[in-house]
Amino acid sequence: MAAKILGVLPLLPLLVSISLLAFSLSPINSSKSTPPRVEWIKTYGGLRGDVGWAVRQTRDGGYIIIGTTSSYGEGEYDAWLIKTDEHGEVEWNRTYGGVKWDVGWSLEETSDGGYILAGETSSWGSGHYDIWLIKLSSRGDEEWSLVYGWPDWDIGYCVKELRDGGYIVAGCTRRTRIIGSGYWDALLLRVDPLGRVLWCKTYGGPYEDGAWHVSETRDGGLVVAGYTTISADRLADAWVIKTDEFGDVEWDVVYGGDGDDWLFSIEETEDGYIAAGATGSYGAGGYDFWLVKLDGDGEVLWNRTYGGAGSDIGWLVRETKAGGYIIIGGTTSYGEGDWDIWVVETDEDGDPLWNQTYGGVGRDRGWCIDETVDGGYILVGYTTPKNSKYWDAILLKLSPERHHPGRILTYVSATLTAASSIPLVIGCGRRFRGR
Repeated sequence: MAAKILGVLPLLPLLVSISLLAFSLSPINSSKSTPPRVEWIKTYGGLRGDVGWAVRQTRDGGYIIIGTTSSYGEGEYDAWLIKTDEHGEVEWNRTYGGVKWDVGWSLEETSDGGYILAGETSSWGSGHYDIWLIKLSSRGDEEWSLVYGWPDWDIGYCVKELRDGGYIVAGCTRRTRIIGSGYWDALLLRVDPLGRVLWCKTYGGPYEDGAWHVSETRDGGLVVAGYTTISADRLADAWVIKTDEFGDVEWDVVYGGDGDDWLFSIEETEDGYIAAGATGSYGAGGYDFWLVKLDGDGEVLWNRTYGGAGSDIGWLVRETKAGGYIIIGGTTSYGEGDWDIWVVETDEDGDPLWNQTYGGVGRDRGWCIDETVDGGYILVGYTTPKNSKYWDAILLKLSPERHHPGRILTYVSATLTAASSIPLVIGCGRRFRGR
C-alpha cells in the first residue's frame, strides 16, 4: 500500500536570499588555475533547520534540490523538494512526510521528466525507520509512494534510475540476525518502474557494514561504495562491491589502514572507477579528502589525499567533461568558520587544478555538486546564517570560466592496504517486501 503523503503544499513561503559568504583559497596552497567565478548564491529556509542534500540540473536548464526541512511540513522533519529556474529562483517546492521524522537523501530526474526520491521514514512502515521511495511528476505531484523494510532500521541513501526504467537503491539495514549476518548490513534493493520489488540483497560480515552509493555499470551490473568492519577491534574500512544485474557479487575489495576510511561515492569511468570519501589512515590531518582510481577489477591505479591539519571530508565525486574529477565536501583545515564547503577539481591523474572554500563564520557544508550544461558547476549544502543556530539550504552556481595558472595544491599519494574478496554472507531478503 502506498504511504500517505502529508504536507504537500503548492508553494511554501520560503525565505530566499543572496548569501554573501566569504570565499577563500586554501591558505597552504593554490592551484594550476584560479577557481571559477561565483555567478550567484541562494539560500532557502525558514525559522528552523533546513538542509539541501542533492541537486541536479533539469532538462529545462533549472535545478531540482532534495533536502530536509524542520521549518515547513507536518512532522519533526520532512523531505523537501525545491524546483528553481536557471538563476536559482524558486518555481515551486513541496514537502513530503507525516507526523514523525522523514528524510529525503537522494533524487534523480527520470526519463519521463519526473523525479524519483529515496530516503527514510518513521511515519510509516513496520520498523523504526523504513526505506522510502517516492515517484513524482514534473511538478512534484505524487505518482506512487512506497516503504520497504523489516521491523528494525532500513535506510535508503542513494537511488538511481536504471536503463530498463526501474530503480536501484543502496543503503543499510539493521535488524536481528535472522536475515542478514551482522548488526548492520549493506543493502541493495531493485524495483520495477512501479516500485514493485524485483530483488533485495544484503551484504556483510559479523560486524558493521553499509552502502552509501550505487551506480549502474556498462555491462548492466552495479558498483557500490560502502564501508565494512572486518573485526571487532578494527575501525571502518572502505568497501567497493561489484555485482551483476541480479545483485550477485562478482568481486569486492576492502581499502584502508589503521584509521577510519570511507568511500562515500563511486562512478564508472572509461577505464575503471573513480571513488571519493575520507581517510583517517593517510594524509595530513584527522581526516583528509580521499580520491581513489580503480581499474575494472577494483585494483588501485592511484589514490590521492587532500587536506590540512583539521578534518576534511569528501562527500561526492563526479567525472568532468574534461576527463578530470571534481570533489565536494567540508573542511575544518581551511576557510572562515567551524566547517566550510570545500571544492577540489583535479585532472585525470588526480593532480589538483583548483580548490576553493565557501563559507562564513558558522558551519557550512557541501553535499552534492553537478556539472552544468554551460561547463560550470552547481552545488548544494547548508549554511548557518549570521546570529542563527539553525541552518539554511544553500545553492551556489559556479561559472564555466577558467583563469590563469597559479600555485600547486599539495597532495599525498598514499600506500593502501587492500584486502581482496573478504568473506561475505549474502542474504537474499526473501522476507523483504514493499508495502
